Amino acid sequence: MLRTVIAITAGYFSITALNSFVHLIISIYFKTEVTLTGVAFLPSITWTVGVTILQFAFGLFGGLLATTIAQNSSKVILGFILIMVAVGLINYSMTVETEPLWYLIMAPILTISGIYMGYRLQTQNTSPQHEQA
Repeated sequence: MLRTVIAITAGYFSITALNSFVHLIISIYFKTEVTLTGVAFLPSITWTVGVTILQFAFGLFGGLLATTIAQNSSKVILGFILIMVAVGLINYSMTVETEPLWYLIMAPILTISGIYMGYRLQTQNTSPQHEQA
């Protein structure tokens, strides 16, 4: 149980830390207001699309990390995905005034897809290999 909580927490904080770090670097580079989430204050559409696509990579890393830490990865990944759905809904309710609707829909979908892909990659990597004759 404790290992499950640690795995989900590590996965979630890895996604949050990576996302915040990218936003911090962009804010420093363009000398703009420091925002640690969202795309409303990014300097161009290219950066907006890039940061949105990065949500998949962050989810992939978080899913790989959580699956690596956990012993029963199927329960952990389900809990992790449910938590990310809840976070997406909270994020929507808090930032619906400032963020574009497409981002509030796409960011959680990409993150959850990345988490699931990380889980699938990790479980395929650790499953026994069947030799063909």
